[in-house]
Amino acid sequence: MLFKNHGNVLYRCVKVSDIGQAKEIAIKFLEQYNSSVTFRSATLEGDTWIVILDIGLTNKQTRKVLINSSTGNILSYTSKDC
Repeated sequence: MLFKNHGNVLYRCVKVSDIGQAKEIAIKFLEQYNSSVTFRSATLEGDTWIVILDIGLTNKQTRKVLINSSTGNILSYTSKDC
């Protein structure tokens, strides 16, 4: 784990080298805002993990989370079809 200093803020940088790490990061991110998160799939395209998950208990919606594989940072998240 590497910490980078940007001004007064330290950012955690974690190389995401396998699907398990990508899954864990995406689930923890979405669990901040949703009560139920279910993993569907993850693929590495270039230096970006694309993780697909379902959220919600009764009104299920699909989300796509993009994660930088070099830093572990969330790049974006959207509805799967966007």
